[in-house]
Amino acid sequence: MDELTLTELVVLAAVSDAARYGYELVERIEQLTEGRIQMRPGNLYRVIDRLVAARLVNEVAPPAGVDARRRYFRATAAGKRAAAEQLSMYSGVLDRVPTLRGNA
Repeated sequence: MDELTLTELVVLAAVSDAARYGYELVERIEQLTEGRIQMRPGNLYRVIDRLVAARLVNEVAPPAGVDARRRYFRATAAGKRAAAEQLSMYSGVLDRVPTLRGNA
């Protein structure tokens, strides 16, 4: 996976600090984006499947004492690096184009 979409980047951010299952991910994504991105479970799992296939996210065992039917996901080291690289690239572009930030 070369370049991450915004949705992929946000999903990676949501599983970078903790393992989360579907509903937690939906809530975390809304929190991270201040409600600007709202994902339905079907769309979320399509994104997760792409990230798993690219080895940027792993499915992990659920924590002890929770419903074992829930699928938990966590960013891999490669996923965290990919997200950091993508954010750095975006930041560099925005720094060079101040009009995008309203600084013109």
